Amino acid sequence: MHKSSRGLLAALLISFGVSASWMAIAAGSGDLTALPPASAEDRAHFPPGDSHLRWTLEQKIIGHRNMHVMYPTRAIEAGGKVFALPRGADIAPTYKIDNVSYSLNDYFQRSKASGLLVVKNGSIVLERYGNGYSGQTVGTSRSMAKSMTSILVGAAIKDGHIKSLDEKVEAYVPEMKGTAYGSQSLRTVLSMLSGVPYVENAADPNSDVNRLVGCVHKNQKGCFITVLKELGSRPGAKPPGTAFYYSTADTTMMGIVVERATKMTMSDYMSKRVWQPFGMERDGYWNVESLDGATIGGSGFGAALRDYARVGLFMLRGGVLPSGEKVLPDGWVADAIKPSQPSIESKQPYGYYWWRPTYAPGEMQGSDGAYFARGSNGQAILVNPAENVVIVKWGPQVSSDDNVLYAAIVNQLH
Repeated sequence: MHKSSRGLLAALLISFGVSASWMAIAAGSGDLTALPPASAEDRAHFPPGDSHLRWTLEQKIIGHRNMHVMYPTRAIEAGGKVFALPRGADIAPTYKIDNVSYSLNDYFQRSKASGLLVVKNGSIVLERYGNGYSGQTVGTSRSMAKSMTSILVGAAIKDGHIKSLDEKVEAYVPEMKGTAYGSQSLRTVLSMLSGVPYVENAADPNSDVNRLVGCVHKNQKGCFITVLKELGSRPGAKPPGTAFYYSTADTTMMGIVVERATKMTMSDYMSKRVWQPFGMERDGYWNVESLDGATIGGSGFGAALRDYARVGLFMLRGGVLPSGEKVLPDGWVADAIKPSQPSIESKQPYGYYWWRPTYAPGEMQGSDGAYFARGSNGQAILVNPAENVVIVKWGPQVSSDDNVLYAAIVNQLH
């Protein structure tokens, strides 16, 4: 089967609960990069699809490795030569909290982590899995997807699909004309400074984020636009650029802008500009409102742990491919990780969908230039350019040990 045909058929099969791996085997393609099936054990214990922001810890462990099976999905196809990640000498980090020392074993027990990978100078020095996850698992990223959307915005500018971040949203999404979103510049939405009233409360089933993310399990084309138009029509919007609201709505809007500008799905564009040319080893995926609908730019992205590390290396290289081609505009990474003043004032330093760490001086080597992609359940990509380190973590929950461990790892490798 031709590779381009496989992605569409995989998405169709997945929407009916059939795995892309099953499809590849049935077609005789022998494609080892394809999205893996759900195990019979997992399938028997799938958590409810309409409440995934409120799953229990045990439900997240199962659900996070099966989001590509449980929801409408488009594959991000891998292919070609794989970007090598050689094995270096393994490290055994320890860290302290309240003057008590903890080992890596302690960390996995305390945090319930599903995976941890560390790359130093281009080599893997730590790779470990928990909760039944492995190197073949494709784990969801939750809000790390926002940082993937940021990458695609940069690529779309470099490719000339988006002329400038000073353009207005309605130039690409005319349905937003007359709403607070329509008159926004792309830059304010990309910085979560739109000021559009929005409630990001996962615990409340009636909150805006649950209504928005709920579009995915409805399998309903146009659902995102409907919700975004309603949000943009609410009274009480703050002046653009004046207030930082963490907003999955803003990132979903930017995902739609990317798809309208490039005339490609985010999955296909990511495959074309990053996944295949950089050399990811396995297919990734992105959840969508429907197989012929929009992608959720603020969530629903999934990949293998080593490929998340390669995303970190892509950023560490300034968006330059192994071929030497630049995917991102000159200076894009520096601009993307520069926190806006309103986000600094709210003590949540945030750039173009990338977080800045808040370590105290001297707490982690190179922290001044470090930045994160971060998910709501403890997923993270930490990029530390000064130390040439990338750390990736999967988890079903945020752990208070996370940042302490990351600092200890970087300092040990200094």
